[in-house]
Amino acid sequence: MVCGCQNAVSTIISFASAGIYLAFQMVVLAALVARARAGKPAGPFTLGRWGWPVNVVALGYGVFAIIDMVWPRNPRDPWYSNYGMIVTTAGIIALGRLYMVAAKPYDRGQAPAGDAPVLGR
Repeated sequence: MVCGCQNAVSTIISFASAGIYLAFQMVVLAALVARARAGKPAGPFTLGRWGWPVNVVALGYGVFAIIDMVWPRNPRDPWYSNYGMIVTTAGIIALGRLYMVAAKPYDRGQAPAGDAPVLGR
């Protein structure tokens, strides 16, 4: 009896790894945007003039790693085996954006706005 999904564990692990990289790259991108807006980050530890290059290289490497993880490997496999991670990731991102637009959870928070710069001083 053949399941048809012999590589299911490998696919799940690859998808989880790509998801972790994607989540981390969102943080790296946010740090790059914050660095562009504020100029110099506050805090006891900074990379000085190396901050920009390190941040850009980290983002580039992360994006490259994600592309490498989700890249189709075997053209003889069915489409869902080759493109399943790409389609699923795009679907999750689309649903998340739809939720943010429709439910607007950021408007219902109880946290004080703008407290992060005060804590960094």
